[in-house]
Amino acid sequence: MLKRLQTWRQARILERHAFPDALWESVIEQLHILDRLDADEIVRLRELATLFLHQKTIVGAHELQVDDTMRVTVAAQACLPILNLGLDFYRGWYTVILYPGAFVAHREFHDESGIVHTGFEELDGESSEGGPVVLSWEEARPRAADEVYNVVVHEFAHKLDELTGAPNGLPPLHAGMDVAAWSAAMTQAYEAFNDKLDRDEEPPFDDYAGSDPAEFFAVVSELFFAAPDVLIDAYPDVYAQLRAFYRQDPIAAYEPIPG
Repeated sequence: MLKRLQTWRQARILERHAFPDALWESVIEQLHILDRLDADEIVRLRELATLFLHQKTIVGAHELQVDDTMRVTVAAQACLPILNLGLDFYRGWYTVILYPGAFVAHREFHDESGIVHTGFEELDGESSEGGPVVLSWEEARPRAADEVYNVVVHEFAHKLDELTGAPNGLPPLHAGMDVAAWSAAMTQAYEAFNDKLDRDEEPPFDDYAGSDPAEFFAVVSELFFAAPDVLIDAYPDVYAQLRAFYRQDPIAAYEPIPG
C-alpha cells in the first residue's frame, strides 16, 4: 500500500512540476557528460531531476539569481550518479547553494604537534555532512566536451559517501558487493597514486585525488562518468567497483576524448 501511494505521489509531482521540453532538451544538449545515455536513460534522468528539484531547494549566494536553466543544469548532473540507485540515496539534506564563482571557506586543522591552525581556502564545491551542497556556478555550468572535471558529480559523490557517516571513501555498498574487495581496490589504487606523487611522477589524473580516501572516491567518480577510459586504464579494479556500485557501465557507450 505504501509503495502504491509513493508511486501515485511521484506521478503527481512529475505531472505538475514537469519543466518544458525545450528547456530540458537545451540543457542535455549542452551537458556532454550525458552524451552516452540512451533515450530511455534520458527519460529516467528527467524524471529523477524533476523529483530532485521538488525535494531540494537551489538558492543563489552573493546576489546570484538562480533561474530554471541553472536549476535543471545542476539537477541533471546531480542525478546522473543515482540514475540506477534512486533519489533516496540523497536523503537527509535539502539545499544546494550556488555561488557565482569560487568561494572562500574557513578551515581548521591540527598539525603534528596538536596545535590548531585556522585559515581560509578558495573552493569550487563543498559538501557538509547532513548539510547543503555548495557549488560554484562557474564550474557547475555546462563544460567543454573535452573537460573531465565535474564539480557537481564530485560533490554529490561526497553525499553518497556521507550515507555511512564521516566521508572515508566507502559509500553504502549493495547486497552482493564485498567490502573487503572494495577496500582492497580503493586502497591499492590510492596508495599507488600517492606513490607517484611522492616520486614527483605525473599522476594519471588530478593530484587532488591524493588528498585523502574521501577525495579519491569523489575524483574517481568524476572520471567514471566523464572520462571512464582514463580511469579504467589507470585502475581497472576501481572502475569495476564503481560499476557495481553505481550500476552503470559508461565505458560501454563511451567515445574517448581525443588527447
